[in-house]
Amino acid sequence: MAKARAILKRIGAVRNIAKITNTMQMIATARFKRTFDRAVAARPYTDRLTRLIEDLTVAAGDYSHPLLQTREAKRVAVLAIASNRGLCGGYNSHVSRTLARLREELAERGVDVELHVAGKKLIGGLRFKGVEMASTFSHVEYLVRFDEVDEIATPLIERFQSGDLDELHVVYTKFLSSSRQQACAEQVLPLTGETSKAEDTGEKKSTWGRQTIFSPDPETILDDLLPRSVRLHVFQAFLDASVSEQTARRVAMKMATDNAHDVIVELTRTYNRSRQAQITTELSEIMGGAAALE
Repeated sequence: MAKARAILKRIGAVRNIAKITNTMQMIATARFKRTFDRAVAARPYTDRLTRLIEDLTVAAGDYSHPLLQTREAKRVAVLAIASNRGLCGGYNSHVSRTLARLREELAERGVDVELHVAGKKLIGGLRFKGVEMASTFSHVEYLVRFDEVDEIATPLIERFQSGDLDELHVVYTKFLSSSRQQACAEQVLPLTGETSKAEDTGEKKSTWGRQTIFSPDPETILDDLLPRSVRLHVFQAFLDASVSEQTARRVAMKMATDNAHDVIVELTRTYNRSRQAQITTELSEIMGGAAALE
């Protein structure tokens, strides 16, 4: 059995660790509230813009835009979003596994994959594995700004419009609820969701023609809204990833704090047993010495 003094030192060390993890849990909770509010505030605008694009596509008829064109995939860009910091449980590993599955699927299709990675932890892991990356981004913090995301998304959109890229996929952790986050891979380009939803009957087209007057014409409006929709999709992915990261870190730090408290309880019991054995030994020595003097 370890000595009582050594056990006390270990209890003190574990108690200090518990203070640190508890503080990190409170910080993650505060950051979660800020990131959650930002993500929730952006969704109504994104959803309304998507519905507007659907309605405009119906009104435009046979309108065609480069972002809507589906072609044979030869060169595909993948944007993976992870965190700059660790201590967030399996958050980064889930993104890494989802990215690996997507790369395998694209490799089976025989396409050239161009990888763009945001997040120091994922960048470091891919470099360790020897994975080639076209570009890396580590400047996006937990309070994601649209201009930061725009610097990443705009060059990819322009390359897709010019035909240099045939598809764009985003790998990130989608925030579903405070207790559920899911790493997923979504195809951002070409824009197939809006066009499929916009295909409707001639009755809907005539209804829009009677009720709505577009100025300028729907084609001109869509030329501006379609690239903006893609940027907002990527921006929402970064927002969801930020919320999911803070949620994962809050849960991980809470579990670490609880485990530290359990270790302290167990060490305290061990210390009490060690101290009791020491006291018993000292009493036996005193009684043995007293008996020898008689």
